[in-house]
Amino acid sequence: MSDGEDRATDPGEVFAAVANETRFDILRALWHLTRASEGEAASFAEIRSEAGVRDSGQFNYHLQELMPRFVAEADDGGYVVTYAGARLVGAVVSGVYTDDGTSVEPRPVGECPNCGGTVEAGYETEQMRIECVDCEVTVTDMPAPPVVAAGHDPQDLPSVYSQYLYTETERMNRGFCPSCSGRIDTTIREPDGDGSGLEAYLDVVHECRECGARSHSALGATVIDHPAVVSLYHDAGIDVRETPIWELGELFDTPGEILGEDPLRVETTVEVDGEAVDLLLDGSSNVIESERRPVEAEDD
Repeated sequence: MSDGEDRATDPGEVFAAVANETRFDILRALWHLTRASEGEAASFAEIRSEAGVRDSGQFNYHLQELMPRFVAEADDGGYVVTYAGARLVGAVVSGVYTDDGTSVEPRPVGECPNCGGTVEAGYETEQMRIECVDCEVTVTDMPAPPVVAAGHDPQDLPSVYSQYLYTETERMNRGFCPSCSGRIDTTIREPDGDGSGLEAYLDVVHECRECGARSHSALGATVIDHPAVVSLYHDAGIDVRETPIWELGELFDTPGEILGEDPLRVETTVEVDGEAVDLLLDGSSNVIESERRPVEAEDD
């Protein structure tokens, strides 16, 4: 953990400021007003009217209790929602703190890149789970806010799940924790298994310095947004931003190879439509070198 704890206000004091229903109504009213005006400050009277608080004195008291953590005064005398205030309202809208149990039954979404079987995706207990029903390989089992599942039509969920997974993967690849936005340390580790099957694949571990959250990913996921990989797919007529991740089998069908221990150097190759990109990574999964080449034809 960083020394940010020494600078932090007591969480009890922070959340006490919005525990009152009237205060949250005021915060949400200001949030709606500033969104409608594209970020312009709202006046005392506008917020009071939007929040439906009749007593001016009571309204002023609760407004002051929200400042400066969740509400800030603008130069023109109006008020705006702070970053913390916007995040709080957004969390409520997403259902993270208020949802009573959104669930979506698993449904087929594509073909398994490992065995060619059926991949199903579902949502339950704030977890988005995508797995093959035939070989039982889990594509992902990650936390997701209820709005990801509840805010879209059922027929759109496969695309929504993929886009959310791609977004969170990009965040981790850039070193930001999906939970707290703290700095992530990424390390590549040798497999713990017996060296066969999926247990032979290298394990990429992401661990947050701030909140301690830990997650695992395939080696291919760490290069999914690298320019050399994106270009390889693009030239083959595939947009990695729009294609479901579980259909990008070429990214996940190589276990990776350790070329050196001190410092750690790992090589992985992505092949698409007769072309390949060889990638050399360091122990934190940063790409050091990349080289594109035609795939050599195998002898009969």
